[in-house]
Amino acid sequence: MAETSKTVNHALAALLELSENGAMSPAELAQRLGLNRTVVHRLLATLHERGFVTRGEDGYVPGSVLIRIASRVQPELRAAAADVMADLARAADETVVLHIADGDDAVVLDQHVASWHVLRVEHHIGSRHPLSSGASGRALLAYLPQPTIARVLRRHPSPERLTRQLEQVQALGYAISHDELQNGVHGLAVPIVAAPAETAEASLAVIVPSTRAGGITEHIDALHDAAARIVAGLHERR
Repeated sequence: MAETSKTVNHALAALLELSENGAMSPAELAQRLGLNRTVVHRLLATLHERGFVTRGEDGYVPGSVLIRIASRVQPELRAAAADVMADLARAADETVVLHIADGDDAVVLDQHVASWHVLRVEHHIGSRHPLSSGASGRALLAYLPQPTIARVLRRHPSPERLTRQLEQVQALGYAISHDELQNGVHGLAVPIVAAPAETAEASLAVIVPSTRAGGITEHIDALHDAAARIVAGLHERR
């Protein structure tokens, strides 16, 4: 294994902590990371100088330079999906989320949050969870290359159960979940599969609070139509 930089690792850990848990003082961040306060002060000073963090009233938060970096991740997919996701979020009046695979995880690439309901749910862009968890993860995993599926199954505590779940996704063309990633949240997701590879490039999901979960399957056709539009948009851009 290649040698890694401890300083860079600490800086990245600090960025991840701020992105996942919000504004923090150097003292709070040092406690979270288990690092000396002086070390954390130096890390934050360097990250601040380069625009990776900024300081607000409540402490340090991720900086705007990260938006520019994020825009370089899967630009064709983001461009093809943006208007489609906005249309679907308006029509369904629910939050729509786009995930991609990264190793054994599903990562939120983009989302459009429902605007009309007082009670609504959302993810954080860039947040991740195992491919084996949640509707978005399984909708992706079921259509990834077989070596990836086999690796995830080997590491899963209940491979037989996960195998059945993936077979169901493949048979139905969608995945459904509830109370897996967030309590009180239900998800319905479909894969975005661009032929001829027949491998999922992403998954597209509608996520709803449990109070509106009774009608979640009503969005299946709209999700499939949206996924087809995204695939068409990808073909136009390639």
